[in-house]
Amino acid sequence: MSVEVIIAIVTAFVTGMLGMLFKDSVVPSRFIPLQNLIIGIIATVITVATGLITNPLIAGLICFGASFGVAGVYDLVHTTNKN
Repeated sequence: MSVEVIIAIVTAFVTGMLGMLFKDSVVPSRFIPLQNLIIGIIATVITVATGLITNPLIAGLICFGASFGVAGVYDLVHTTNKN
């Protein structure tokens, strides 16, 4: 597996876990996108700082894509289950 795929998987996993743990109990639902943005920023900084991906733009796209992708999938499944 390439580094980009591993970073995306780890970021998605962390985002999903934090979303499940904090949604409605600690963080109101309307602030979940902000939480995902913060996770994406932190993941980008860590990825660039450790040298796993040296291009900040590519690192940001991967980390933000994984972070917001998980949130979209979670909301889609949650909305589908309610109907």
